[in-house]
Amino acid sequence: MNELNDLIQTGTISDIRETLDFLLNECSLDETPDRETVQIWAQILQQRGGKFASLAKLCEQFLQETVA
Repeated sequence: MNELNDLIQTGTISDIRETLDFLLNECSLDETPDRETVQIWAQILQQRGGKFASLAKLCEQFLQETVA
């Protein structure tokens, strides 16, 4: 997931949004990222701030919907 972490840290909002939409909503269950990974992404996006905060909320929503 290093490439994905790099994308979350440095990518454009449109690239990240498209990737998150696929990973959190469209891919098969065996490809869905684990909760810990999504939590890390949410933290990174929150730290990036501004327009990326809305993407952090997508991660948080996913985490709420997939309560372990």
